[in-house]
Amino acid sequence: MKKFLLASVLSTLFIALSCQMVYAEQHDDIGGYDAVKFRSSKEPTLPVDPTNPEIPVDPMNPDGSRPEPGTGGALSIDFASSLDFGINKISNKDEYYAAQAQRYFNDPSLITPNFVQVTDNRGTLAGWTLKVKETHQFRAEEATQYKELTGATLFFLKPKLVSNSNSPQPTAYEALGMVPNQESMITSAEIDQGAGTWVTRWGDMTDLFEKKEIIEGEEVNTTFTSAIQLFVPGATPKDPVSYQTNLVWILSDLPTNK
Repeated sequence: MKKFLLASVLSTLFIALSCQMVYAEQHDDIGGYDAVKFRSSKEPTLPVDPTNPEIPVDPMNPDGSRPEPGTGGALSIDFASSLDFGINKISNKDEYYAAQAQRYFNDPSLITPNFVQVTDNRGTLAGWTLKVKETHQFRAEEATQYKELTGATLFFLKPKLVSNSNSPQPTAYEALGMVPNQESMITSAEIDQGAGTWVTRWGDMTDLFEKKEIIEGEEVNTTFTSAIQLFVPGATPKDPVSYQTNLVWILSDLPTNK
């Protein structure tokens, strides 16, 4: 079984360059016999704070819209950050652009590293894998001379796993130089690992930094993270437009080799 979740990734060039509830039955009888029985849960799991997984959050997309809902089910992708690499000057040098950090509707003051969240409430301890695939190269959606950012590659750095579960921890991997249409391993839970809700985040709060941007003629401070980067070769010609791709997050219920 595989489940898929789609997230958008945006880079703009402007002449200068987008809870699980556990069901329990308790039986009591006169003889003093007590029992509790659990079954796998298929209700949606809400996203949690990637720095404090005890706290539920309401994530916001970089453009201020609401993200797509998770996949649902007993094994689910609950959330994956969409990415925006901001407004950048056109450059003839090789450049690395940082992604905007994750913001939230429920707390405008909260800004965290970007993350993806998986919940395994099957009760089987069968393990799972989470991979990501870029569907196509960054390309412009509008008419322009240079439609594609040839050679642009994504980097997901400093992965950290957090959970309120006591289950043995899965393994998180860096995704370096992603190639369109090729899957990259993000997190792998072997048998007996990864039960409950697990967040894979990229970087720490110390990886966040502010940068001034000019948006619709106004100077604003935007928070970015150095733990997710977009590399664009200086030799790649660019137009002052937005370039975009999509990421597909792929959750499988059996561990596989990287």
